[in-house]
Amino acid sequence: MTNPSIADNDPPRRSRARRREAMINAVATILGCMALVIMIATVVRVVMAKLWESARVNPDYAQSVYESEQQPRWSGNAKAQPSLLDPASDKPNTPAGTIPEVTSTPVSGTSQSSTLKLMAPSSPPPSAIEGIESKRPRIEIALRGFFEAVGIDQQLAFSRDPQRVRPLMQQYYRIHPHTPLQWKSLGWVLPVEEEGYRLGYAQAVLANADPVSLIIEEQPDGSFRVDWESSVRYGEADWGSFIKSQPTSPTLFRVVASRPQTSPPEAAPMGSELLEIKHPDGNEVVYAYFDRKDPKFEPLLQQLQSGNWKDVPLTLRLCFPGPTGSGKNARIAEVEGKGWLILHGTRS
Repeated sequence: MTNPSIADNDPPRRSRARRREAMINAVATILGCMALVIMIATVVRVVMAKLWESARVNPDYAQSVYESEQQPRWSGNAKAQPSLLDPASDKPNTPAGTIPEVTSTPVSGTSQSSTLKLMAPSSPPPSAIEGIESKRPRIEIALRGFFEAVGIDQQLAFSRDPQRVRPLMQQYYRIHPHTPLQWKSLGWVLPVEEEGYRLGYAQAVLANADPVSLIIEEQPDGSFRVDWESSVRYGEADWGSFIKSQPTSPTLFRVVASRPQTSPPEAAPMGSELLEIKHPDGNEVVYAYFDRKDPKFEPLLQQLQSGNWKDVPLTLRLCFPGPTGSGKNARIAEVEGKGWLILHGTRS
């Protein structure tokens, strides 16, 4: 005989079971939707990160660029991200503006100086590329043209001081084949503070080579040009031949300098500073000295101090004081420009 109480409880029990099953299904559906949303958000984030990766400034690099907000300086990898400018002067930053005429006049004992002639005293000289991020399309046109140029004439159309660098290009490309590189995209861009110039620093991302960092200059017509000399680290002679021949006439090189890590074979003259110098494309070392008390080497000391005397890019004129094979240290005859950038010359 069937127990009536059990029969009476069957419908409520089945109803509770159905409600539990419905609740479990609803929770499972909600958890599945949440997992799908999280997966989609993760994919979108990864894709956006990849899209913007080439246009972002590496935080470590940005930190190395600016020592402080008041005193910007360049430092970093000597080949791809050279330490191009020493700290800003004690003068307050000059806002970007226009300058009708600039003339360069060498000062006795100094290889680089500039005299600014203002036709309109109310217009301050430029000090950097203003609003550089908004000018990315024009910067990309210049860099792409520079790298994809076939022949010297095409590359000169995108180079600073084309009249001055034309013979340098002709000499350089007689030894180094001119191979156009495949353009990919424009990476980060940064302004370079230098009173009297509209300069910037830009990264070219290439399809068939490592990224390249370049100095660029804004022209009066709003176009941009690349500093070719620093891009190829131009020098007036082969570094290996210079070491072997030990010429007594000053020769220009773009080099990387540090305080000697080991004792050099010969001591520097009394009152001189000795540097360990390498070419950026090789490991052959030359020890060279300069007179710390000579005023013309004050810019050199400033650059070395701003780079902590380690792997500091410099543009120097070097020579040897003694005959070939004498074992004498080289002598620094002149310092040119800042870092690998020569500022003087005919303004474009």
